[in-house]
Amino acid sequence: MQHYERALELTHAMLEAARKSDWNRLVGLEKERATLVDRLRELDVDPSRDTRARERKRHLIQDIMQCDEQIEILTQDWMRELREVLGSINAEQKLSRTYGS
Repeated sequence: MQHYERALELTHAMLEAARKSDWNRLVGLEKERATLVDRLRELDVDPSRDTRARERKRHLIQDIMQCDEQIEILTQDWMRELREVLGSINAEQKLSRTYGS
């Protein structure tokens, strides 16, 4: 259960980074969480028979998913801006190749 709680902590930190437009921190936290989730897949192969533990795990996963939805909404604008910048750079490179520097 400790790993799920840590995943939720990381997800909350990711959401805060997205709210602050701290994209480098967001990416770093996402990598850390991905590593943790991979580890969870290895460790949590046998579901608990303890109903309270299962219910707690379900709530943690739901909270993580809700935060992920908010993060996705917040990052959509950033991704759109990033695509525009990359497109602009690509256009500049094409013009430079076509007409010289």
